[in-house]
Amino acid sequence: MTLVKICGMTTAEDVDQAVAAGADMIGFILVPWSPRAVDLEQVRSLRTHVPSGVEAVGVLSDETAEQAAAILDKSGLDRIQVYGANADATQELLGERVIVARRLPTEQLGAADPLLLDRAFDGAPEPAQLAEHWATVRALTEAGRRVILASALTVDNVVAAIAAAQPWAVDVARGVEQSPGHKDHARVSAFLAAVREGSAA
Repeated sequence: MTLVKICGMTTAEDVDQAVAAGADMIGFILVPWSPRAVDLEQVRSLRTHVPSGVEAVGVLSDETAEQAAAILDKSGLDRIQVYGANADATQELLGERVIVARRLPTEQLGAADPLLLDRAFDGAPEPAQLAEHWATVRALTEAGRRVILASALTVDNVVAAIAAAQPWAVDVARGVEQSPGHKDHARVSAFLAAVREGSAA
């Protein structure tokens, strides 16, 4: 079964709903410039709404491995997802508690596992661009790596994405929002149902 991370959470109500709908991971963005940013105090509060069996994941960018370790310790999170030049060093330091995130097509994939693959699209992605992104994930999955597929996922395309990419997990934020940082509960439930459908196919 493909795991699901619902990311960019900012409210307890949204966390509660996503957990009830069956999310496997709940993501909190600790990047100040993000429209979905939360601070450490907010994360500690929201973390209390994530029950045992569901992972709480913090998203970081460009912190050193030592800074990331301190944030992980202070926040009470289960894992951190790290972008930037220090991501590999952070995984080397903290092991399974780190998800290395790469932005394609500008960054090298490296050997990290688990690995989240994000892709920047200039506007709405073309079908060929999505197919290329999903094929990259599929190749890594077939090589035995745990890959989290991110970027431009929606209720309408996630079944096709899972069929094409065969990812370990999928990550969605914008695709289930009513506005940045505020989830559309119907879309969250529909997305999770679609993933279950796609995983069972």
